[in-house]
Amino acid sequence: MKNKRLLAASMAFILSAASLTGCSGGNNTTNGSSSGETASKETNAESAGTTEAEAPKGEKTVLTVWHTWGAGPGTDAMEKVVEMYNQSNDKNVEINLQFVANKASGNTQTMDKLMASIAAGNPPESALLDNFQIPTWAQQDALVKLDDLMAASGLSFDGIYDWASNGSHYKDAVYSIPYNGDTRALFYNKDLFAAAGLDPEDPPSTIEELNEAAEKLTIMDGNTYKQVGFIPWLNAGKPIYTWGWNFGGDFYDADTNTLTVAKAENIEALQWEVDFAEKFGGKSFIEFANGLGSGAQDAFVTGQVAMAVRGNFDIANMAQYNPDLNYGICPIPSKVEGEHATWAGGWAFVIPRGAKNQELSMDFMKYMLSDEAQTVMAQDSASFSPRKSVSEAVFGSDDKYKAFLDYIETAKIRPPVPVGQLLWDNLNQVLDSALNGKDTPENLMKALDVSINEELKKLN
Repeated sequence: MKNKRLLAASMAFILSAASLTGCSGGNNTTNGSSSGETASKETNAESAGTTEAEAPKGEKTVLTVWHTWGAGPGTDAMEKVVEMYNQSNDKNVEINLQFVANKASGNTQTMDKLMASIAAGNPPESALLDNFQIPTWAQQDALVKLDDLMAASGLSFDGIYDWASNGSHYKDAVYSIPYNGDTRALFYNKDLFAAAGLDPEDPPSTIEELNEAAEKLTIMDGNTYKQVGFIPWLNAGKPIYTWGWNFGGDFYDADTNTLTVAKAENIEALQWEVDFAEKFGGKSFIEFANGLGSGAQDAFVTGQVAMAVRGNFDIANMAQYNPDLNYGICPIPSKVEGEHATWAGGWAFVIPRGAKNQELSMDFMKYMLSDEAQTVMAQDSASFSPRKSVSEAVFGSDDKYKAFLDYIETAKIRPPVPVGQLLWDNLNQVLDSALNGKDTPENLMKALDVSINEELKKLN
């Protein structure tokens, strides 16, 4: 019963994805075992139901591409690059970039709409998705395998970071073309370090050092938190992945295709988070963390919190909201000295099953991964490029971004499984339950391990 309750909040996502089965027809994607132009054209005919028709001379072929990004530098950069493609391509193609609103968590509205369009046989020609959700879509036969289309277009993943390439694969087939990426590190306030008697040039490297620094950096006025040293689950520290990996754990065994949520190191990491909260005030500490602001009122920006796990995307926020903030960036502390771990995420373009004009869509996606497009994307949005050479060229001379370049090289990705979103949601539920004393970290992690692997087996 506990397991069922734990999964209940996220099951709607799985059920909506599963509804695709039997609605979208048979498996019309390629198997990735052949390559060449002939094979890719056959793929198009099967997947789309129609072959790619040549547009009359002078008439552009319009390809619709969906995305979920609201206003901001990332969207501005993407619109700019799309316009570059529209002006420069020799295929007489015009990309119609369309914003599709999504709910606050899990892109569920977008998923529902895309699933419905696939089932109805009228999906967009391409869509931009969070890369860690690719296995879920691929498992539901909702995406076109891209291996043959890539081969026919001459696109390869040479020079692409492992985190980007790995995130685009599912069961040895390519289902997405990576577009951008990000990773995480520890931000720390150098001025607050100096005021607390800590060396601003010697940030914590181990969990033990992190605990010690957090204690020195926490200032109370009676029962009021004037300043907090650290909150493990704040910002990019919230996913249990962050700390499980840095305690030496892992969450997926590729050899057995099994999720390893209940590994001893992962449980130890969650227990550390619970103990950390108890040490600094328990319920009051948790309530303080829950009440922190964002934007210009972000706790790290204002100096309320001295250390925080953040992403490279936060550098721009620091510059905007507090350009005088004196902070450093270092690896996320780990239990064992030098065994630091971080994780990378990113977005990627896919071709929904049943989409028309797949060869033209591949041409567009190939351009979006080109040096030209990636340089503009990285410069204008401050997102890392999946192309190592582009990221190094754009960010290599900036000390703060350069720090992330060192970390992203070996960054991990979230488990490449079709229950990735379900796992993410439930890990966050487990964290909240543990912090609020609903059960022990060990019991919660073991219960999730059983229930999530049961769901994974259903999809294998």
